[in-house]
Amino acid sequence: MRRFRRGKNDQAAEQPPLALQISIDEAKDLIEVLRHARTQIVELTRGDADQELVARAGGSDLIASVYARIGLTVVQGRDAVPILVTEIGQVEAAVLNLESYEGHEVVLCLGYALLQNLESRQSSWRSLTLIDGIWAITNETGESANGATAPSIS
Repeated sequence: MRRFRRGKNDQAAEQPPLALQISIDEAKDLIEVLRHARTQIVELTRGDADQELVARAGGSDLIASVYARIGLTVVQGRDAVPILVTEIGQVEAAVLNLESYEGHEVVLCLGYALLQNLESRQSSWRSLTLIDGIWAITNETGESANGATAPSIS
């Protein structure tokens, strides 16, 4: 029997992803931008495009994750919602596609403002923890891998 050995790539995959913090209001704006981008792409392609391609181009596959993160943020009594490093490119693609697909000016402005805010925060990456399958920002006082918080002495 051959023994499975973990390679360096497997160990790197086990590291929690990094994220930037956005406010709950910014997360709501993000959802609005993603929804509008999907709507515009679907309307202009008249439903002829592959739905998976539409979801990637409009970033709409992020909507459920962002809603879940907002909910967890509220339940935890926090005010910062994480957006993963890997998701920022999807947000940028959604905004650029929205501009190409005749998106509403107000929503387009929301998208560009959000991208500008994300860019200005690029030096403040945060580590994440997985809580009930939802990524959450690691508490400054310490959180275990299962999301339990360390006791506070304040």
